[in-house]
Amino acid sequence: MTSTSVATATRVLNKTRVIVFALKAGGTAKTSSCTSLAAILGARGYRTLVIDLDPQCNTSHVLGYSSFGDNQLGITDVMKADASLSDVVVQARYQVDDIDPENPDAAYEPIPNVFVVPGNIDDLDIDEAERILNDSRSADAYWLREGLAEMDGQWDVVLIDCPATYGRSTVTAFIALDKDVDGEVLPPVLCTFKEAGALVRLEKKLREIRELRKYAIKGIAPEMKRVLACCAPNSSFGLAEHRQTLQEIQDEYGNILLPLVHWSGEMPKIYRQDCPVPILAPNSMPTQEYKKVATALGFPDRS
Repeated sequence: MTSTSVATATRVLNKTRVIVFALKAGGTAKTSSCTSLAAILGARGYRTLVIDLDPQCNTSHVLGYSSFGDNQLGITDVMKADASLSDVVVQARYQVDDIDPENPDAAYEPIPNVFVVPGNIDDLDIDEAERILNDSRSADAYWLREGLAEMDGQWDVVLIDCPATYGRSTVTAFIALDKDVDGEVLPPVLCTFKEAGALVRLEKKLREIRELRKYAIKGIAPEMKRVLACCAPNSSFGLAEHRQTLQEIQDEYGNILLPLVHWSGEMPKIYRQDCPVPILAPNSMPTQEYKKVATALGFPDRS
């Protein structure tokens, strides 16, 4: 995809919902929320595409791509304009057996209805996304927006996991959200003062993008419509600091606050097991709570 496509293509993205997981704070449950909701939406009958923009590639890891096969393409190939977004889509999967080096794919089972545009942690370019996207030889600022438009109707929902910055990678995800798209920026936030303060900075960044003329004339209007509080304190976990911060989030954002996801020891296991928590621990508390989040987001079970 080149910069000329912006001028010649007619953008249509009215059949696909887009949710961007973003917050300028590390470790705020963006990956666990994105992968949990992807598995739940897939099980409920929604064709779901996950895009991993984070150079840590944790979402790719959880969805079955901790390593890439020979000649497999990834997100940096799209950024370098060497492939289209649709070229790098693969079936999401989870590990069920030890990996045989002779046939590594046999260790995985597919996650129904869930696909992913993965990042390759071993790709030498994975940490160079900001440089690549500022290179005139690479994809333009609208590469993600246009790539999704080319696939409109193939997916019921697209979930985008962003890095913990508001650099060019994350901004390209924000740019995908215009007034004609059913979409939003959804920040997962931990119940600590540091992350709660990041919500104010996110709102400021989104406002700056909406007010830039080059985006405004295209109808680009990313908004934070809801907030997802994660690792909320419960009877067995949480200090006074956590409870105070949760109360502050409820006071400030109560009208757009999704059902709480409480702290659980199940969540860290997703990285060791290469498996989203709804598949790894289907009866666990976080699985049940993320199901409530999915319903509140407007995704009832239609399987």
